[in-house]
Amino acid sequence: MSSPPETSETLTSVGIDVGTTTTQVVVSDLRVRTTGAGGAARPEIVERTVRHRGAIHGTPLSSPETVDVEAVAALVEGELEAAGLSSRGIDTGAVIVTGEAARKRNAEALANRLADGSGDFVAASAGAALEAILAGRGSGAAARAEERGETVANADVGGATTNVAIFEGGAVRETRCLDVGGRLLTLEAGVVTDLTEPARRLCEAIGLPIEPGDEPSADELRTLAGAMADRIVDSLVGPPYDALTRELAIGMLPDEPVEYDAVVFTGGVGRLFDADVDSGEYGDVGPLLASALSDRIADSGLPVRRLAEDIRATVVGAGSHATTLSGRTVRFDPDRLPLRDLPVVSAGDCSELEDGALEARFEAAARSAAERHPGTAYALAIDDVGSLSYDRLGALADALVRVVDDAMPAVLLTRQNCAKALGGAVARRLDAPGPIAIDEVGAADGDYLDVGEPISGGEALPVVVKTLAFGASSR
Repeated sequence: MSSPPETSETLTSVGIDVGTTTTQVVVSDLRVRTTGAGGAARPEIVERTVRHRGAIHGTPLSSPETVDVEAVAALVEGELEAAGLSSRGIDTGAVIVTGEAARKRNAEALANRLADGSGDFVAASAGAALEAILAGRGSGAAARAEERGETVANADVGGATTNVAIFEGGAVRETRCLDVGGRLLTLEAGVVTDLTEPARRLCEAIGLPIEPGDEPSADELRTLAGAMADRIVDSLVGPPYDALTRELAIGMLPDEPVEYDAVVFTGGVGRLFDADVDSGEYGDVGPLLASALSDRIADSGLPVRRLAEDIRATVVGAGSHATTLSGRTVRFDPDRLPLRDLPVVSAGDCSELEDGALEARFEAAARSAAERHPGTAYALAIDDVGSLSYDRLGALADALVRVVDDAMPAVLLTRQNCAKALGGAVARRLDAPGPIAIDEVGAADGDYLDVGEPISGGEALPVVVKTLAFGASSR
């Protein structure tokens, strides 16, 4: 019996991380292998190689509340040029705007500017949970957990946030994120020039009367850094958590403690653990936080390990791990690609729904799309369609056409290997091209979707599922 045919190709992926303190660019090569034929074949990314690690640039600001968009764009363009890459040579990737940078007034405009200027298919993404996961993948923590069957926490400690992703075997178990970082307070010649709201809350809680314009003593700064370090350790070893940790948490903290096989620290602060750095060199409390955290970790008994990437972990993750690939049973019109920033509306698990209940579920999803994203194309995600029989897919198509004909989604997403058949059934009932249909991709309500141009002989699509989570001030 002959082996199934195998094809291989390489995608060029760019990762751009605009953070509170630094801006970084990484270019990676993703080798895609497809084995098998027809609907049974599934392309997969089998190798990720970083081709170009850009310099670590300070994130330029045009004011305390705005990022200098054109200056950041110029940095990115310079790094792409250094990598010998033009925008036309980019196949996929992600722009990640993180920490305090994501809360600036023009954060969304910045991400869109970089995405538009960096090729046809570069995602604009942000959000603490996504950043945590990408950092853990970029550092090697996720790979270690999968290869060794371990539970590994990756704590990415940056300028404004600490984002923890916990990997259990090959899966993400949970994330834990805090408004704690090395640049919550900035100094110039020893004078406080900026004090963020989380830093203000910390100072008030521990009785430190620090305000912009003050010249705090070294002991006061060490006390503040120690309080930050305590919050990070508490977030890792809890529950229970102390009240200040809960107050500084981004989202919910989990209710169950975790026993770790390894804990990895990344980010700008994580990189300084073993460094001999003058505390005033960076104009913030990053070095003091690194020193305090190193002391607390030594006392905690947490099994800290060093891996390949530290300060570049997030951008490596963005460039190498943000993209997934659809199955090959897809249905699409190449003239409609690429697509960017489609809001995802989920119909959830439809496997047990019949007739009126199925129609009601799709109607509710279409109504939600119209209310939340009026006049905008959207993607409808179906977690489970049930049986993959001809009759069942026909019933799904009937329900879709009856209730969402006037607001048909631009893309249908299914986790099961059935998108081509379902998309075709919808198109036949509409007597029109119908939606693009993509399978073997999971997305949740509130996610956003980018779909690239076809690869693997035109039979698969690169897809980025992302969260656009900018601070309220950026809207």
